[in-house]
Formats: sequence, C-alpha cells, structure tokens
Amino acid sequence: MEDNRKDIYFSNEALARFVSAQGKTVEKIVCHLWQNNINTNETIEIIDNVELNFTDKHKLTISCNENGDGLDAIAFNPQELAKNLREEFEGKIKLFAINASPTEMWKDVIGKTLEQVRVTKLNDFYIADSVILNFGEEKRVISISPLDGLVIDYHEED
Repeated sequence: MEDNRKDIYFSNEALARFVSAQGKTVEKIVCHLWQNNINTNETIEIIDNVELNFTDKHKLTISCNENGDGLDAIAFNPQELAKNLREEFEGKIKLFAINASPTEMWKDVIGKTLEQVRVTKLNDFYIADSVILNFGEEKRVISISPLDGLVIDYHEED
C-alpha cells in the first residue's frame, strides 16, 4: 500500500526557537484566539497560537504554519495580525488574547522549567504535526486540527 501522506516539517528557525526556550522558567501562558463572526448566528473561536512567557522575558509562540497544515514556532506580532485580519475580513474575524495561566490546562506549569520540547523525527527531518512540552512531571501536547486550529491536551507517557 502506497503512503500518500504529505509530511510537513519544522524549519531550522522553528527548531532553534524550541531549543532556545528549553531550560527557561514559565511565568505566564497566553492563548491568542480567532473569533469568527461571519455568521452572526454561530460565532466560532479557535486557538491561533500559544505563547509561553518565561521569567527572563523570552517568549516561545507555537502556531499553525502559513498554510494551516502544520505547526510552527513563530515570531508573533499580535497588533500586526489583528490589523491584517480587520482589513481582510472587514472586522468579522477578530484576534484576542487570553491569559491562560490560571486555567486547569496550564496552572500546574507556571513556575516550572520547560525541560524539553519534543518533536517527531522522520529520517533527517522533524514532522510539524505536534510538539510535546516537557515540564518534568507535567507534560502538554500541542497538535493541529484542520478545522479547529491548535489542540492542546495533557500528555501521558506510554
């Protein structure tokens, strides 16, 4: 059986961003959401990116890539993105930030060190389908869904 899957890979820049965040202490987690009001009867919200803020003021932002078919670690400018969305969608898609630090998903990683960002290696490349954030006893997995944006969950070792 032939494998027709087209793998999407992390760039060297994204991998470098992951490595540079390792060993840093988490101060705050911010989720940037897209709110789609095109259909006024059905507002849709998706997670566009997750921004880990560290105590040394360094940030790691994990997002969808430009094509929406994989993950990326980006240099994020929320003001520029919000402006572009306003112009392109005439205000019907908005970007807003949520402090996710006190949520059930993230409260246990605040003050912990990001020990490792794990990605899946295939031959000489790293597949951009998910990342595992290892905070020691706490681990989170971030993946992408074509219709739902980023998906964040607890990660348990097998």
